[in-house]
Amino acid sequence: MIYEPPKIRPLGDCYLGVEFGDEGHLPLSFRVLALADLLARESIDGILEIVPTLRQLGVVLDGRAAAAESVRERIEALLPSVAAPKSVPSRLIRIPVWYDDPWGAAIAERYAVPKNIDFVAGLNGMTVAELIASHCSTDYWVACVGFAPGCYFSCPMDRNRSLIAPKYETPRDYTPARMISTAGIFSCAYPVASPGGYQLLGRMAVNIYEQTPRNAAFGEDGVLFRAGDRLRYYPVDALEYDAIWEAVQADEYAYDITEEVFDVEAYLASAAMS
Repeated sequence: MIYEPPKIRPLGDCYLGVEFGDEGHLPLSFRVLALADLLARESIDGILEIVPTLRQLGVVLDGRAAAAESVRERIEALLPSVAAPKSVPSRLIRIPVWYDDPWGAAIAERYAVPKNIDFVAGLNGMTVAELIASHCSTDYWVACVGFAPGCYFSCPMDRNRSLIAPKYETPRDYTPARMISTAGIFSCAYPVASPGGYQLLGRMAVNIYEQTPRNAAFGEDGVLFRAGDRLRYYPVDALEYDAIWEAVQADEYAYDITEEVFDVEAYLASAAMS
């Protein structure tokens, strides 16, 4: 359900949530990001941070600077202007991935499960080569960043390219860093070695989180992606992976990032026709 008007809820003494609906619906993300962009430009006293998610914008308040009610009133006044955003700021980022990689195979062997990429391919009625081609054939919209530093959740912008996969019933206690994975219709990657239950498809050749940022592509928080980014994955082989990873470690890699304004109207019109 899409909420008209959006619901503004208190999420704590110093936290408001502006909720646009109760479903994982990409147009809700466009409205969330349009409001986030507007709040950033308005510079409203009392707002410390804004946190976009797929269907809700979190607003962290400084209770010393302004009352929550006054911030709420300012937000309510802005909501009509984001009801149908025509465009939102968005970066296009190209990410090299070694699909069907040896780390994924080793993890499957360690936990005595089928190799994840084989399992997901079979589940979707594809060969592994077809799955890789499908995963690289559409951009992925970053709906939110969180859970762990640098972790993100992205969904395919072409609904016809959606892959379906379940999460593990019992998560692994270890996943190598930079493994790209899928569950439900979402793709994400593990920024650091950690437990996890998503199905592994390959390994990124680049960092998406640096605890101590070195590359200019990272902000002060060391996180590469942000909500509203579009990710374009492309396959690399073992030699290409090694060359890119060596450049990353030497701080000589230039991330392929293009700052753009995303045409929401054109995208929605195109999606309605598909």
